[in-house]
Amino acid sequence: MPKSDKRRKITFYLNPEGSAADRYACDAIERMPQGDRGGFWRAALLAGVALGKQDDRLPHMLAAQLTEYSTFEEMVLVMKAIFPEAMSSFGERRTAEPAAVRIVSEMKEENGEDETLKNARAMFGGNP
Repeated sequence: MPKSDKRRKITFYLNPEGSAADRYACDAIERMPQGDRGGFWRAALLAGVALGKQDDRLPHMLAAQLTEYSTFEEMVLVMKAIFPEAMSSFGERRTAEPAAVRIVSEMKEENGEDETLKNARAMFGGNP
């Protein structure tokens, strides 16, 4: 029995005539090398999901603000409206270490040696 494909194909339309955000996104995509577009679309979707994980209104509100004139400060104001306490000290504190960085660090500590270094030594005959 063949293994089922768990990948998901996402298809949607942008309407540059109906929305300034769609127009900006279409223009940005057109300026991008064609080979980079798929990765960008995937990253953009995952970034929206990450924002939605914090508050499901956030991706919609940030998307509605997107124009060629949007600024980082405007995006921060939107986030401050949703998370007033968490954003009150934005820029004044050090951000938390991403979970992926912690996991890799923990794996290196458990293994005792960087896997890349092990592989290089095995490939080029260095001391194990």
